[in-house]
Amino acid sequence: MPLGCGLNTAAIFDRGGMNRIFPIDVTTFVDYARVKDDISNALIRIPSSAECCGQLANVEPVRNELVIFRDGQRVWEGPITRMAFTADEVEIAAKDVMFYPYRTIMRNEYNNAYPNISTVTGRLDYIFQIEMARKEGMTPPINVLPYLRVYHFEGEARTSRHSLPFQKTVWEELDDMAAKAGIDYTVVGRGIHIFDTEYQLGLTPLATEADFLAGLTVTAYGMNLTTFSAVTDGEGRYGSAQVDEMYYGNIETLATAYDEESSEAPTDEELRSQAQRNLSQRFPVPVVVRVPDNSQIDPASEAFAFENLVPGVKVPLMATVGCRQVRQDQKITNVRVQQDEKGERITLTLFPFPGQVPTDIAEGGIE
Repeated sequence: MPLGCGLNTAAIFDRGGMNRIFPIDVTTFVDYARVKDDISNALIRIPSSAECCGQLANVEPVRNELVIFRDGQRVWEGPITRMAFTADEVEIAAKDVMFYPYRTIMRNEYNNAYPNISTVTGRLDYIFQIEMARKEGMTPPINVLPYLRVYHFEGEARTSRHSLPFQKTVWEELDDMAAKAGIDYTVVGRGIHIFDTEYQLGLTPLATEADFLAGLTVTAYGMNLTTFSAVTDGEGRYGSAQVDEMYYGNIETLATAYDEESSEAPTDEELRSQAQRNLSQRFPVPVVVRVPDNSQIDPASEAFAFENLVPGVKVPLMATVGCRQVRQDQKITNVRVQQDEKGERITLTLFPFPGQVPTDIAEGGIE
């Protein structure tokens, strides 16, 4: 079904999403999202005259879940967090299944200090398997671990973190490592996906400015240029990486090691790895093709299919803006779907994919 022409419906399920309680066939408003490095929300409104109105009085937040279907396919689900009743309508708000790690305490110690250094994804996979298991033992289970997907590849970020029992929740550890330790996460349907920031979760066909209803901007950021990158632990130890300085000269950037929660100092390998990652995104002068946040996708677009609208998927983008034409890989960071009496609207937020260099076509960079 073309984007902007889908039919979004909903149903109420018991915890775990396996037992359907009743369908919701009539809605006046549907709003849900897929987001990177956060918990997404959904909201639906149902007229009080709908046939299911009486059944809604028995729905229990947290115990029951909202499941949204697009053209009959499950696309979003998670526990209901709020029910609001008025004379005219019933409003249901829900959060995706990341709600369960959000409300799960890390009751065990997890020590990846040297010599137990692990990949970031490996540490998180282990924490999820241990801590979420007790929620899978409930009746009915939360049914999240069977859909957990942790992706690995050579060269991914490593960590020497050490956390103590009852120090944080599973989600707090995940979200903090997304902010500081080089990973991304997202929820699609019932699946939690965890992957390195440089991992390509998927790939769309080539997109252009014609695929969006909003205008694009091309900007070169000289302040982000770096030819020598250093990362320090603040105690005199550092790691560095550099490139040929013949053209730009010596442009240095100093950053603090981002695995500061470890009880042990970061290793030389970790410091060098972080310095190289910082450098890869700052040389040469970063040129960014910016699609305005929450830009609506043209319903006639052939570059996007709904199944590819997932945070972490790479979007090859060719933009001709004014006198510059640039080819740059972008990463989907946010997808939002809204449906009301005017129909369906799908908006997208993109960000330059890390570890790649945009190519200015005007300078003959594309073969």
